[in-house]
Amino acid sequence: MDNRNLHNIPETEILELIEKLDVRGPRYTSYPTVPVWHAESIRAEYQKALLETSRKGDPVALYVHLPFCEKRCLYCGCNSHITRDQDRINTYLDVLEKEILSVSSTFEQQLEHAWLHLGGGTPTHLAPERLERLLDVLIEVIPGADKFERSVEVDPRITTIDHLKVLADHGFKRVSIGLQDFDMAVQMAVRREFSYEEMLGFVAQCRYLGFESVNIDLIYGLPLQNRESWNRTLELVQLLHPDRLACFGYAHLPEKIRHQRAINEDQLPSARVRLGLLLDAHKFFTSNGYTSIGFDHFALPEDKLAKAQSEGNLWRNFMGYTEIRGLQMIGFGASAISELDSLFAQNVPLPELYNEMIDKSGWAVTKGHELDEDDKLRKQIINDLMCNLIIKNPSQLAMDNPSRDDLIEAFNSLKPFEELGFIEKSTDSGYHVTSLGQLFLRNLAMPFDRYLPKQQQVTYSTTI
Repeated sequence: MDNRNLHNIPETEILELIEKLDVRGPRYTSYPTVPVWHAESIRAEYQKALLETSRKGDPVALYVHLPFCEKRCLYCGCNSHITRDQDRINTYLDVLEKEILSVSSTFEQQLEHAWLHLGGGTPTHLAPERLERLLDVLIEVIPGADKFERSVEVDPRITTIDHLKVLADHGFKRVSIGLQDFDMAVQMAVRREFSYEEMLGFVAQCRYLGFESVNIDLIYGLPLQNRESWNRTLELVQLLHPDRLACFGYAHLPEKIRHQRAINEDQLPSARVRLGLLLDAHKFFTSNGYTSIGFDHFALPEDKLAKAQSEGNLWRNFMGYTEIRGLQMIGFGASAISELDSLFAQNVPLPELYNEMIDKSGWAVTKGHELDEDDKLRKQIINDLMCNLIIKNPSQLAMDNPSRDDLIEAFNSLKPFEELGFIEKSTDSGYHVTSLGQLFLRNLAMPFDRYLPKQQQVTYSTTI
């Protein structure tokens, strides 16, 4: 039983814990994390891994990165580029099609996809007819498997009914809408303005065209946010009846992200207000019918993610949470990441350099990481923690496992977290995470990261 339920603990106690433990650390969208990756001979290893993936013949996930946006949102930390130059966009799309054909040429047999996701940037910044052409090429080369899922990130300010029709006609059923906050002062401070009435109409359009899952993204910690206005936003979001919600913490890293320097730091909420915003979101959505997924997502109980978490089958990769455990992912486009059984590989981030590399060789991979057996084991532990809220006791590992002693030491280091009520002993001598502990998943994962002690030079976001 979860004895440390967020709803039963005084807020002051929770805030004091958060302030004490809000250190900087990885988000663990991958393990090992990106700062560990290198560039040596990764392209050849990636090609070998693709060949092996095709020999297995299992369905894969596909990620397509479309990096262009019409306007700059000041909070953004994505690999995005502002342009209205359609020639620049179309050149990129032509090259993207070349990469798709180049990668697929390594397959020993045709692969199918179980999941296709378009991310960015703004995928719907493309002209509808070019979006249609891109999807036609990709789906012809790597067609959908049985019960495939296709999802897309959209900016409702520029996504037209024609965009939505193209997506619906190509089997897309899930749409993630970047909202962030409904308060107009906050929207103006980050340059992303969109009213509740406009959002209500946009969601209705999506539902009418057959999108079965409408997801909304929120961000806490933005300039001018306060708890009163934030709770109004949460209430308005609830009226939209989204199937899933993401509630991300704003990562203010102006030393790394130049456009964030335009944000007035005096307008950022204090640490305690920021943490209060997070608590308000958790309490509001879990009190209104949503299941807490991981540390920053919520889903209706009948949603696939909620069911997968309850069954211990939830998985997580760079595209987000998925119920398809261990799905291998192939990424296309500038900065896109591929995640295969034994390897991570990432394309060069700059679109023009990406274009040049693809035109020259058909490949744009510039860095990655080959996973050894220790990496795979720790990746499994961290994924089970971040997704299924369990920590398996590493003492159950084979005696000849070279990581056994280190992992047992990491496991034993969790004792203070148990005393704080973040984790509780489970019947298999492992731990399960309490609802309080879900706020601290990144902290709980850090002891299992063997590379982290050598990354003092890396600037991570705060863990909460």
